[in-house]
Amino acid sequence: MERRGQPIGFMIKQINNVYEKDLNERLRTIGITASQCAVLDYLFHTSKEEVSQRDVERALNLKNPTVTGLLKRLDEKGYILCVPNASDKRKKNIYLTEKAYDIQRRMENDRRKLDRELTRGMTKREVAALRKNLEKLLYNIADP
Repeated sequence: MERRGQPIGFMIKQINNVYEKDLNERLRTIGITASQCAVLDYLFHTSKEEVSQRDVERALNLKNPTVTGLLKRLDEKGYILCVPNASDKRKKNIYLTEKAYDIQRRMENDRRKLDRELTRGMTKREVAALRKNLEKLLYNIADP
């Protein structure tokens, strides 16, 4: 399988396609998708006390309709609560439920296993360099 000369963006897209398919298969048993996992992961690890939909959109670089659907499904599944903001009723604060914390370890283990598969054969230094370069790529292309 010849890979020389392929555009970097195309290779990233191919990697993402395989990654998302594999992660979705792993997460199916706990009833969430890779996209829902990304939202939960942000909520688990943010330092913000109050998180709004707009915060999720910015953090994950997703559009409003996409995040609206993800939050709706996570709410329906009982992983989050959307509560009107006390100072601005147009906004809703998003909170994790106990059910979300119950699956956190499994979700993170599945992702770590997949990350190990992605970086198989790489040294710790190579993985650190890859992470740094991917962060640069994301910075270069992401909206401010």
